[in-house]
Amino acid sequence: WLIASVARPLFLATIVCLLTNPRAAKEKIKLIVTTFQFLLLSKDKKWKKPAEDPASFFKDEEGVDKKTIIFLRHGESTWNDTFNKGERKMGAFLLGFVPGLFKSFATEWYFLVSGKSDESWFYDSPLSEKGKQQAEGIRTFLRDSKPEFSTPKEAHLIRLLKGEGPEKCKLTSSNLRRAISTIAIGLQDRLDKHTKDDKIMVLQELQEASINPDALSIHPPKSPLVTSWMDSSRVKEIYATQCDPSKNLGNKPLKSNGLIRMEKFCDLVFEEIGASAIVATGHSYWFRAFFQTYLPKSFEHVSKKKKLINGGIVGFTLMRKKTDTGYKYMIDPSSLVVLYGGF
Repeated sequence: WLIASVARPLFLATIVCLLTNPRAAKEKIKLIVTTFQFLLLSKDKKWKKPAEDPASFFKDEEGVDKKTIIFLRHGESTWNDTFNKGERKMGAFLLGFVPGLFKSFATEWYFLVSGKSDESWFYDSPLSEKGKQQAEGIRTFLRDSKPEFSTPKEAHLIRLLKGEGPEKCKLTSSNLRRAISTIAIGLQDRLDKHTKDDKIMVLQELQEASINPDALSIHPPKSPLVTSWMDSSRVKEIYATQCDPSKNLGNKPLKSNGLIRMEKFCDLVFEEIGASAIVATGHSYWFRAFFQTYLPKSFEHVSKKKKLINGGIVGFTLMRKKTDTGYKYMIDPSSLVVLYGGF
């Protein structure tokens, strides 16, 4: 009786709100439909692993092109806050799960009835409060880091991230909001310099390999980006004026998968990004799969088995060589540097 007495007016209020704002209701319904399409039909995390060893194509340096790549993992999201234990003890996570789940659905319901079609706790989930703290941790690390007190490889990566020195370093990000907001916060000191053409290139190619709604992008193709209620005014300004969505193809296709996007990212790095170094802000599963695919098969490294932690940074050299069957790519195993956070 109590549940029915509460549910009935909430249901009626929801219907009234949807009818008074049909455009927002239509957009929300689209997100729900897309969510179930991916949950039921997508094979985004399933692909046939390449049988060839990338090392077999790189027996010498002849004809090899190289780029420096810096992977930066996003901070935790609202989805993580609800469904992932994270650093919490299991008992605390279990005790807080039901209240957390209620909070997330209540927030989602509020967005629905208030006509906020671009806001969602679950779909393209934004940074949580903890995620923002992790992004601030990146900013503090870079601000406090002194290249002269680091190893030569670490100093090189730090200078690239800060945008210092003569070498051009391009900033890129997955088209998911938690990734864009992470690089916007973590590299804010660099972005605050407003250096000409120093913008964050937003890419579908870096979108996470997952069928869950938090890994589905809300941004329309090649259009202005959509911020969230969790973003500060400065981050929203960066979205509007210091991001380049011109190469963002929107949400990944239903028939896409992580391997397809990894291969396209490698092609784009060498063919379309005119910089010798690239910062790629993205996601744990995609990053781990990248290391598994492009590191030599005989090379053992933690990156093949564990996920880069939230806010973690790792750099390496990506190599390309033209063969009779097309371009091949490999990570130079001797170049791997875990700069911040670890696995």
